[in-house]
Amino acid sequence: MDLYTLIAWFITVYGKIFAILNPFSAIPIFINLTENASSEERKRVIKKAFLAMVIMVMVFTLIGIWVLEFLGISIASLRIAGGAVLFVLAMDMLGDMPRTKRLEETEIAVIPIATPLLVGPGTLTTIIVLTAENPSLQGYTLILLASLAAVATAAIILRYSLLLAKVLSKSFIKALARFMSLIIAATAVELIRMGVNEWIAELTK
Repeated sequence: MDLYTLIAWFITVYGKIFAILNPFSAIPIFINLTENASSEERKRVIKKAFLAMVIMVMVFTLIGIWVLEFLGISIASLRIAGGAVLFVLAMDMLGDMPRTKRLEETEIAVIPIATPLLVGPGTLTTIIVLTAENPSLQGYTLILLASLAAVATAAIILRYSLLLAKVLSKSFIKALARFMSLIIAATAVELIRMGVNEWIAELTK
């Protein structure tokens, strides 16, 4: 790939991962979970959540595809299953309180903030599919860097969530979160379409 193609692909991967992370939908929940915390405590929660997300992204980028091969799961099956998960996630996000976020845990940095609030099944499925489509060292490196950049952006947004909530209206944040949900739904449909096409191609060989 030339430099322009690499940059364009990096931005595309970053956009997909960032849309699925959808940190804007997490802002109201994060504020509610940390409403009694001090500024320093809130910072520590975000740091722990960021570290947990980094670890999950790295593990699934580097060995996710081998886990699938060990379990005997095809990429076509993963596309369809992942697309279904993403579509349900998108529909949940369009509601006022996604059921994927109705969790009551004491360790809020890891659960539910890091997962499943941000890095959930949809994010991990997307990462595995991308690495399966681009199995080269260059592909793995770009996917990992783009995913880490998306995770870092999500952490920064949470870091300044109180400021964003003050500057932006609740209706604007909700509208932005729902727009991201539509992108996720479109990605889900595309994954399912590709998976079905691969299944059909296998059957007609």
